[in-house]
Amino acid sequence: MRAWRNWWCESVRDSTDRGQLATSLVEAAVGALLILSVVAGFLWVPADGSAPTTTLDRTADDALAVLAAEPPAGSGPNRLVAACRSPESFATERDALDRRLAAALPTAVFGRLDTPHGTVGPPQPDGAPVGRATRTVAGCTITLRVWSV
Repeated sequence: MRAWRNWWCESVRDSTDRGQLATSLVEAAVGALLILSVVAGFLWVPADGSAPTTTLDRTADDALAVLAAEPPAGSGPNRLVAACRSPESFATERDALDRRLAAALPTAVFGRLDTPHGTVGPPQPDGAPVGRATRTVAGCTITLRVWSV
């Protein structure tokens, strides 16, 4: 009987040892596959190069809408119409347009407003992604270009 018990205890111990070893190997393999899949997800995700430009286009459109809703410093229905009326009215609106444009844009975003009678804002740097929006008011086309640094 003692031999039977020794054989039974050794066989139970052997199967338990093999079961734990297999479980730890499976856990290690699953962990390694999980880590590799996360790394592969970061490496192989296609980069969308149009995302910054799309965001900047939206920012430019929003800023033009803000400027179009502003009352003018001179006369007219809004700031953009007043700036398009004549070179003299553009000169009257220039400082107010510059201040309001700076306030309407986010902190790290700069813009340049182009009208037939002049421009407001700094020139855009080379190589920076640029968003743009165009609006026609009173027969005058106004273009706003924005960029971030």
